[in-house]
Order: sequence, then structure tokens, then C-alpha cells
Amino acid sequence: MVKDFKLSTTLFGHSKDIRSVTVTESNDIISGSRDKTAKYWKYDPLHNTYHEVMTYKSHENFVGSVLYLEPSTEYPDGLVVTGGYDKVIFIYKPGEPFPTFTFKDHSNTVCCLTKGLASNSFLSSSWDNTAKYWCLSNSTSKSLLTFSGHEAAVWHAKQLSDGKIVTASADRTIGIWSETAQKLNTLTGHTDTVRCLEDFPELKQFMSVSNDASVRVWNYEGENLNCLYGHTNFIYSIARCRAHGLDSFVTSDEDRTVRFWQNGENNNTIELPAQSIWTVACLPNGDIVTGSSDGLVRVFTQDESRVTVEAELTRFSEEVNALKQTAVQEIGGVKVSDLPGIEALYEPGKRNGQMKMVREGKTVVAYTWVVDGDNSHWDKIGEVLGGTNKDDSGKTIFEGKSYDFVFNVDVEDGKPPIKLPFNKGDDPYKAAHTFLSKNMLPAEYLEQVVDFILKNSKDQFVPPVNTEYQDPFTGGSRYTPGISGGNHAQAGVNLDPFTGASSYSTSLSSAPAANPAISGANKPSAASFGGFFPITVYRSFDVGDPQVILNKLKEFNSRTGDGIDGAQESELEEVVKLCSGPPADGNALDVLYKLLDWPDDVIFPVLDVIRLAVRNKLTNEVIANMNNGIIMEKLKSYISPTCAIVNNMVVALRTVCNLCLHETGETLVYNSRFEILENITSLGQLNKSCQVALSTSLLNLTILTIKNNDEIGFSILAQVLPDILTKLTDAESQFRAYVALGTLVTSANSHRQEIKVKIGENARFLTTVQLHSLSGQNELEKKRMNCAKQLLNVL
Repeated sequence: MVKDFKLSTTLFGHSKDIRSVTVTESNDIISGSRDKTAKYWKYDPLHNTYHEVMTYKSHENFVGSVLYLEPSTEYPDGLVVTGGYDKVIFIYKPGEPFPTFTFKDHSNTVCCLTKGLASNSFLSSSWDNTAKYWCLSNSTSKSLLTFSGHEAAVWHAKQLSDGKIVTASADRTIGIWSETAQKLNTLTGHTDTVRCLEDFPELKQFMSVSNDASVRVWNYEGENLNCLYGHTNFIYSIARCRAHGLDSFVTSDEDRTVRFWQNGENNNTIELPAQSIWTVACLPNGDIVTGSSDGLVRVFTQDESRVTVEAELTRFSEEVNALKQTAVQEIGGVKVSDLPGIEALYEPGKRNGQMKMVREGKTVVAYTWVVDGDNSHWDKIGEVLGGTNKDDSGKTIFEGKSYDFVFNVDVEDGKPPIKLPFNKGDDPYKAAHTFLSKNMLPAEYLEQVVDFILKNSKDQFVPPVNTEYQDPFTGGSRYTPGISGGNHAQAGVNLDPFTGASSYSTSLSSAPAANPAISGANKPSAASFGGFFPITVYRSFDVGDPQVILNKLKEFNSRTGDGIDGAQESELEEVVKLCSGPPADGNALDVLYKLLDWPDDVIFPVLDVIRLAVRNKLTNEVIANMNNGIIMEKLKSYISPTCAIVNNMVVALRTVCNLCLHETGETLVYNSRFEILENITSLGQLNKSCQVALSTSLLNLTILTIKNNDEIGFSILAQVLPDILTKLTDAESQFRAYVALGTLVTSANSHRQEIKVKIGENARFLTTVQLHSLSGQNELEKKRMNCAKQLLNVL
């Protein structure tokens, strides 16, 4: 009988998930974390303790992979290699905090690093669908080989003892390659993402693990010899345990366990008090190292002399049991244990607005699928909690009534969750309408709420024959996606919970003319755009609650790793004052500049401060000139098909609009106008918030082009505007794009005929504008219809 593994030690120091661990021949440990750092833990065998001897802080985003290269002639102390979500690979001498080499060959997250057979060589794999081979013998700054051919992210790469390279991919296949990067074979068998590989050279075999919860055994020729089962959820990592035998290994997963295997059997299972065990490694002394979603590195041992004290074992056991109890809870009638982990979000959605609930640690979080071309992604809605007050029949009691389900949706940080009750057989549209109107949420989310109800109640809805139900937002019998009505304006609180921008709702408003010479009588109403065109006044996004933004900054400030990119709360308060006027504290702008180094997933409140701050002339000038226009480089990186954070794109577009309000910012935008337009034309399908911000940006760029009599700009806009307009699906955004196009045609006198010719070459646009000019079902569509008619008359 195999002896149980017990907790030996727990390493505290990281503040977020441990995504990768690796070990040295001296039983040292190196860990990489979402807190943007990697740490070197030195082992003291005399006291069986680990000491943190170095923290590596060069990454600007999560550290997703770590590797240790053993000492060589060139590098007698060995090398520490780290790869991150910032697409960069850093190589350090173990005792130095600054990297010796920096490699930027990958175009997406570096998710794996493994040793090569040659001295000082290693492989990397990435979400850019490639793996690369590196050798440091000649101090090269480029990879020597690239393995490309997978259709999705390459999660792992490994060089086998015979020299061949194997790669594991999210396309569910394993690639076998020659040492010269020639594809030799593609192995199929796994039914989901292949996550990790391990070589067993003495057996001439390698193993693979997958999100399909299986371990597959392959020979070097690619024949599938065996398939091992034991896990109940995604398997993230596999590591060989040489100290326990030639075929011994461990695996880690999303079902809170690490499993030890010998002779093809799961002989021991270690349960952990963390939902996701992202990574596992085996020390030369036979101990097992884990890295998990609770930010802790743990070491487990079979050697009684290395087992921790009884009090720690008891505490560990209590934590495991507490999480197990959480796992059997129900949320809205659905068992938490039946829900997939966060890795389910690697599977793309089937349609725009599709809802999915996943487990994240001890909580369940709802996501919606946002179709955005190549950048389509799952957008976080909020935490979902189930009711606990039950009646005799087992239903949940809410406000004195019994319901089959009471979903608690957490729509905004710092505020209590909102309850969404529902009974099977009820009209989900009516339940969704009640939920939205009661909580003053935008009507545009009706279809997503309905889909959420149906998905998570597992109910099926058959619409009644007599549909007399009145939409409280539009007055119609059913809400039409993309159209908002009267009550929507009244419900304009700072809530956008279903896009993730819950605290950053903004509206379009008039702004002072950037140049009095082009304002005058033509200054339009923000609501109507006057006679549609020409428009001569820049449009701005003015709404924003500084207190809400401050709360978000404080929250994210506490999550910036070890604090190197953080700020004092008093400094954040001064920064937020920039939203309302010029800086009262000269240090505020310096702090703001520092905050621009925050990771992409938390930077949007910083951008929102800038959006509001640049409305002030003095602040506009300082920010526009900051470090030779660094803000524009930031904004362009988010107005890009490579931007994965929808909030960043929305706020970046809105900031471009507001920069135009004053001369310095206007000049900055004008100098970058072609790059901005090029990025815009590359964007895929966008949600409503993005579409509105994009169409408003195009309107401002049109005014800017006219103001500067930019001949090249006239030509480019005449092509871009009609093309973009055919891709917009939101009526308000289409209307604003028509205003931009009409303004371009009516204002560019000397180029009017040329512009008309270019527009006439776009047959798809002509069909679109004809259709829009024929009908309108509500006030917004009627406004779009009238604008389209006016444009046709001009053309």
C-alpha cells in the first residue's frame, strides 16, 4: 500500500494564483504568479524550510510560466527563465533581480517553458499558436526555430529524449516535430484542450493530459498505448516523479486534487483547499510541489520527518473540508459541483449573448459571450449566489413568495447583489422585464437576462399566442435588441453590469466648440443633432461619477502585485480630483502617469480619469504632452483588434473624443488620425457601448479633417465611413455614423464630387442606407430614417 502524502510546508508570499512551479536539483522551488512576479525559494534541508531569496519583478502582467536551467560553463549559477501574459520572456541569473536577456518574439501570452536537450536551451509555447526553440550558447536574442501549424493556443511543448519535439494545443491535437521544426505527425484522441506533456525517456513514451479529464500514454512514434482516468474535471499539469519509479508521476486539476500514479494506477490522492491546482512538480527528494488558485505554494511529502506540525495538518484538513462543503451547495437549483471551472471559458460561445456559469474558487460567476470578430470573448457579468430560505416544498422564499429559483446577480462592486426570482413555467420575458425595471437597469440587456434565466433554470419557453405584454421600456410588445426607449434615459444610473463596465456608464453631450470659428448657429442639440448635418462641434462623453471611479481605483490598487505600481490612497484621491478640474496637487499627474503601467485588466478606471480630466484645457495640455504623447500610444493599443478587454476599448474611444475639446489634445489626435482609422477598420463586431463610442469618434475625426482641410483625410473617410456603417448593428451608432458621413459630404466643397464617387462604389452601403431610409419602428429608428433620407438627398 502506498503511503499517503501529507502537508510538509506552505510558502506564503504571492498575492494571486500560482500559475507555474519548477524545481532544481537542490530541491529549490521557483514559482510564477498572476501577481506579476516570480520567486526563488531556497531549501534549507537542516530545518526543512524554504526561504524566499529573490523576487523577479520585470513582467508587466501575469507570470504564466517559469523554468530553471541547471548550471553550465557559461552560467555556473544556472538561469531562471520566466514567461508572461505580457508576451515577454525574461532570463535572470538567480541572484540578480534584473534580467540578463529579454525576448519578445511571441505575439501573445507565453504559457509554457521547458528544458531542451542541449545545454542552455529551452522551448516556449504561446497563445499565438506557436512554440519556439531557444539556445543561449551564442547569446542570441532570437529564437532559433518556430513550430507553427496548430489552429489554437499551444499550451505546452516538450523535447523528447530522441530529439523530437511534441506540442499540446487547444485545438485538441498533439503535434510531433523534427529537430528542424518539420511537422511529422498530428495525434488525435483527446476531446478537449491538451494542456501538458511529460517525457518518460527510459520507456520511450510520453504522456499528455487534457481538459477532457484523461491521461493518455503515447510511444515516440505517436501510437496511443493507454488512456488513464481518475480525475473528474480539467487536468492542468503533469510531472514525472523519478524518486518513486520510472513510471511514477503526478497530475493536478480543477477538482481540487493532486493525484499520484504508479504502474498506471492512481494510488494516492491529495485534496487541497483551492479550486484550481494550476501546476505541479516533483522534487528530487520525492516531495510534491503544487501551485494553486489561492496564491499558495505547498509541498507534500511521504517522509514523516518532513511532515508539518499537527496543528498545521489540522488547519489544512479543516480548510479542505470547508471547501468541499461549498462545492456541494446549490445555486439557483444547480449544484456548484456540476458547474465547469473557469477553463470552460476557453471554449468559444455559440452565439452573441450566450450565458455561462463557471466556478471561480469558492464562487460561481456568470459570463456572456460577446461576438467581436477575431476578438470575441466571454464578458464577466458578476457573481451569482443562490437563496437559502426554503419553504416546505423546497422552494426559495423571496419577498414573501416562493420561487423555484432566486438568482443573486452581483452587478457592481461594493453593492449588495440583486435578486432575480423565477418560477418554472413563468414567462421569462416578464420576469426579466420586472428585474430590469425594478433595478433601473438598461433595457438592452433583456435578451441576455432571458437567456440567463432559461440556461440556468433549464426551463423551456413557449411564447403565448396572444402577446399583449407591453415592454415597459419601449412600449412595444417585445423588446428589440439594440433599441432603447424612454425609460432608458431615466434609468441612466452608472450601471452597465452586463458588459462589465458597471461603474462607467457615459452619455453623449454637447461640448464647448474647440474653435469658435466653426461653432455659431450650427451648434446642435446633444439629443437631436439639429438638422443632422453639417455638424461643426466636437462631441464629448461627460458623464462619470468620480466617487465610483475612486472606489474602483482603490480596489485595483490593492491588486497590483507587490505594490510597485501602486499608490497611496491619498494620492488616488488627488488623481480623481482631475475628473472635475485642473490639478490641485502637482503630484497628481505624476501619480496618474505611474498608474498607466497597470495591467490591461485593471487599467480602465485610470483611462476613465483621463477621459474626464482632458475636458479641462490645462489638464488636456499636460496629459497630451505627457512623455511625448504616451497617452495616445496607450489609447491606440486599446483601439485595436488585439485588445481583449472591452472596457478598455470603450474608454479609449471616448477619451479620443474628449481630447479633441482643446487644441493640444486635438493636435495629438490629428497627428494620429490615420493610425486610429486603420485600427478602427480592423475591429470586428462590437457591443453597443463600443459601437456608440466608435461612431462618435468617427464623427469627431470627420470634424477634425474638415477643420484642417485634410485632402488625404477626405479620401480615407469617404471609404472608411460607409464601410464601418454597414458593420454597425446599433441604431444610435448607425445614426451617428450617418451624421459623420453627411457632415463630410456637405462640408468638403472642393472634394464633394470625389467623395460621392467613392461612396457610390460601396454597393453594400447603398443598399443599407436605402433600407434605413424606408422605415423606423420607434423614435430612435425614425431619427435614423430621417438622417438616411437627408443623406440620400445630398448624395
